[in-house]
Amino acid sequence: MEALAVSGQEDVIGTEEKGGDPIYASIRDYWDWAKTGLEEILAENAQLTFIPEDVFASCVSGQAHFWVAPEGFVITSKEVDEFTNDQTFLFWLAWAEERGQSCVIKYYSFFEQVARDAGYKKIEVRTAVNALEPYLLTEGWTKETVVYTRKL
Repeated sequence: MEALAVSGQEDVIGTEEKGGDPIYASIRDYWDWAKTGLEEILAENAQLTFIPEDVFASCVSGQAHFWVAPEGFVITSKEVDEFTNDQTFLFWLAWAEERGQSCVIKYYSFFEQVARDAGYKKIEVRTAVNALEPYLLTEGWTKETVVYTRKL
């Protein structure tokens, strides 16, 4: 088991590779590949304000976790409710070299178990991809909020 330091707390998340499940990895070992994916995400999502190196720093510092699967990568982080202290397992970024491989479906149970084992109370996905909504809603997800912004 690999211990992950997150915001001054420790989560214990197993990283054994089981039947092709994603593995927790160091973004340093995959940086050239990961940077390519991050640049693609940023090019398609102009509202995002960070740069690939910010993601790198978050992963190296333990504020985010870098997961590798055969199709691509996922970066997760933890959010803590300021009133209840409940922890949420956040899918921050996800990228696949080739789209349309149903990676969300394929790996959801793996990440759900990771989150349960680490004591999280919820899993959260934030996306600007409207096409995911019908799938998520039929798979037991709840739409909690929609955020609209306007520049001043």
